[in-house]
Amino acid sequence: MMTTFSGTSRKANPSAPSFNGEAKERLVGFCNDYLDQLPDMDYFVFGHRHLPIDYTLKNGRSRYVNLGDWVSFQSYGVFDGQDLQLRFFENENGKVFGK
Repeated sequence: MMTTFSGTSRKANPSAPSFNGEAKERLVGFCNDYLDQLPDMDYFVFGHRHLPIDYTLKNGRSRYVNLGDWVSFQSYGVFDGQDLQLRFFENENGKVFGK
């Protein structure tokens, strides 16, 4: 049932997803605001935006990372203990937004 709902939602808004820039991406603003309280945060990781995003925040070091989604991008995150990377499963055209 949720697969049907998810597909219907995408068909209702057929425009290609895009990163809207720092001023219009609410989660980027949230992360930048949060850095005022915790400036040593390395990563803010989200999944709701459905777009693979890796964006360096205002301190020049911390990153806002959105894992994207499996249905449209086959994207996922891998953390090796040092670095977080967005990867794509069998999708050689996968694109990370926000870089």
